[in-house]
Amino acid sequence: MYTKEEELKLQELIKSNEEFSYFINKSKENSNLLISQFSHELRNPLTLIKSTVQLIESMHPEARDFKYWTQLNEDINELEVLLTDLSLYNNSEKISIERQDFLLLLNSVLSTFYPQAEQRGIHLSLTISDTDKPYFTQFPHDRIKMKQVLINLIRNAFDAANEGNYINVECKAYSPTHITIAIHNNGQMIPEDEISTIFEPLVTYKTGGTGLGLAIASRIINAHKGTINVSSTEEKTSFIITLPL
Repeated sequence: MYTKEEELKLQELIKSNEEFSYFINKSKENSNLLISQFSHELRNPLTLIKSTVQLIESMHPEARDFKYWTQLNEDINELEVLLTDLSLYNNSEKISIERQDFLLLLNSVLSTFYPQAEQRGIHLSLTISDTDKPYFTQFPHDRIKMKQVLINLIRNAFDAANEGNYINVECKAYSPTHITIAIHNNGQMIPEDEISTIFEPLVTYKTGGTGLGLAIASRIINAHKGTINVSSTEEKTSFIITLPL
């Protein structure tokens, strides 16, 4: 797997050499096709296994009392999640950009988290100045893919937050070059030794995580010609997305 710095260097090489670019992109296409086929071949027997387990449970309800039955169902569900995330990762760089209202998307995502924030006693907010709003209301982006990024980052912030903490989404425009979307929280700090690998695929520090969520987010932002970075101290953790105007 490439590190973030190696990925940036590779992009520079691709831009500088047309023939090199062709073979690298061809290699990526072959790799994506292989992952897609692999995921498909695994999903078919998994669906059959899940159906069989459900059938056994419906015909023999006493199976629920078997001490490993719950664990079996959890393992099947986790494998389903992994295959779904693998498919999302594989297609994360395929984007369809349209000029549309990014704030409308952001407010829609936040509205799904407000009930959880209220229930857990976490202050969830959006910060943007009136002068910066026009840069976001007509911003070119892939709505579906950017929604995945926002949900992933805000969900991670909730995982780190406790009652009394805050999560703040801060949007700023730096005309004429770029905009930023920052997700701040004052919950649990990310250890320094985890920061360098946090965006690498299949690297996870969360129980039950697939290690693909932040890797997917990073690839989607890269496909939008942007960057995503993280900083974390005992006072505040921030994931900062920078996108070109």
